[in-house]
Amino acid sequence: MKLFTDEMQTGQVGNFTFSGVRPEKLGATEYTLVTLVMDKTGSVSGFENNLLEVKRSVVEACRKSPRAEYLLFRSVEFNDQVDEVHGFVELATIDATQYRAPQCAGATALFDAVYSAVAATNAYARTLTDKDFGANAIVIVVTDGDDNVSRQTVKAVAAEIKQGVRNEWLESLLVILVGVNAGHCQQKLNAFYHQGGLSQYVDAGSATPQKLAKLADFVSRSITSQSQSLGSGGASKVLTF
Repeated sequence: MKLFTDEMQTGQVGNFTFSGVRPEKLGATEYTLVTLVMDKTGSVSGFENNLLEVKRSVVEACRKSPRAEYLLFRSVEFNDQVDEVHGFVELATIDATQYRAPQCAGATALFDAVYSAVAATNAYARTLTDKDFGANAIVIVVTDGDDNVSRQTVKAVAAEIKQGVRNEWLESLLVILVGVNAGHCQQKLNAFYHQGGLSQYVDAGSATPQKLAKLADFVSRSITSQSQSLGSGGASKVLTF
């Protein structure tokens, strides 16, 4: 999905590229940077439309938030590679009906996905801070499996999570890992949450329409809560699934 490419700028973090609206095109003075990272590995084949509906529901729920004009939303999908669907853009520029179900195949580069999402957030936040914008961020990663092909390590993820706040590019950062149909690797995902310095691990259970609707509500509430905390000097409290 290409969104207003003439108003976008690109960046590079290691081997990963990202994009975001040029600061001079933004109308507010502070933003919450939101990244939704969705698994598209072979093991989620058969649930493509369900996960697509989660993404669409999150965008539509965020659009109704009282903080909607202060959100910049980025969509990412991953298997053995990390792919940006679109970069950081204002919600008003997104037509959620244009999102398409992913083609699910390949292995799980979970650590790469989290690392690149956080690194891109830090880099874009630095760009905004240099232009006197205030910013905080939230990264939500939805997966059904443990890592098996990443080049990045858990240690690298933990170091990158600390970077943005330590360098004062971000007021705060939440990184939430969500397991869907992930009961078989819950211990490994929980270990990644602890060792990688993530903010929260949520086991969302099976990929039923009811559980996925609950997941979309949880994600949108978490985004709004983090946005409402901007200017407080800290992150919002993690919410119960």
